[in-house]
Amino acid sequence: MNQRTLITLFLAGFLGSTIGVIGTIGVQKIFFDDGPSQQVVEMKEGPVIPIGEFTVNLRGGAFLKATIAIEGMNAKSEEPILAKDAFIKDRINTVLSSKSLQDMQPEVREDLKNELVTQLNEVTGNQVQSIFFLSFVYQ
Repeated sequence: MNQRTLITLFLAGFLGSTIGVIGTIGVQKIFFDDGPSQQVVEMKEGPVIPIGEFTVNLRGGAFLKATIAIEGMNAKSEEPILAKDAFIKDRINTVLSSKSLQDMQPEVREDLKNELVTQLNEVTGNQVQSIFFLSFVYQ
């Protein structure tokens, strides 16, 4: 084999390999790409406002003592929440006292939090993002 044939074979092999790699990457991008591999979900934290300690009788004779704080939707949420303090405390007392000891168990406590957030959003005009139980004692 002469030098010209060797160069031609080398270039053909190199060109074929390059086309194969580019083709494989292209097919993967077109048919198997799910978009960005990680989507960033931005969570906005609002002010955390302590509401107070609540002691209520539960249905069935048990009692609950809980210290509660709520998180506002954004920095502007604190003022409307503080303005509705009495209404918020009344709504929390009403919801908690309508529950039984079974409703206080850890496996269903998220349901209680969701109900409280829904009720507090009715009072505050959708200013409450979440609720925190800082202490939670029931008997």
